Amino acid sequence: MTIDPQTIAIYDEKTVEYVTLTEGVPHDLVRFHEYLPSSARILDYGCGPGTSAAYLAKQGHIADAFDASEKMIAYAQNHSGVTAWQATFDQFNAQDIYDGIWASFSLLHAAREDIPTFLQNIRSAVKSGGVLYIAMKLGSGRHRDDLQRLYTYVSEAELQSWLSDTGFDWTDHTTGETPGLDGSMSAWIGVFARART
Repeated sequence: MTIDPQTIAIYDEKTVEYVTLTEGVPHDLVRFHEYLPSSARILDYGCGPGTSAAYLAKQGHIADAFDASEKMIAYAQNHSGVTAWQATFDQFNAQDIYDGIWASFSLLHAAREDIPTFLQNIRSAVKSGGVLYIAMKLGSGRHRDDLQRLYTYVSEAELQSWLSDTGFDWTDHTTGETPGLDGSMSAWIGVFARART
């Protein structure tokens, strides 16, 4: 398994708190929707409770979603218009079917050495010219937060290199600092990229 079992267990335990923390529609999600054609097929990659997929389904898109947490997927499956299933990153396999993939604060739980492989799998799944949004915590190393969730921290340059090497062109990005489930503030980057044709 490519995700730390302790991290998954914490998400299973804290599902309700996480749903409360992530209520609302992030500005980057609205922008992601604007990148998409009408009635696009999208994937919420590491979807948590599926709220982003649910928003995109309400905008008329065909929304798929997966997550490693059983409790999060149970929540995601309750959203109208969302097809959600339990899986880890290494179990995901699709070819050229998505117009967009939303990977918001999900791949940061993967081991650094696995992230390029997962990005290559994402590139295989998204159509040429399709859009990827990926958000990660900024920093270096791999550390547990106060809840003992395991995170991989990245630099902007590292993320840019990974995306370029796996067939994506960096389009735009945003940065910010927000509190996490453990209450601590974290700097982050959200990147919009296009699948190279």
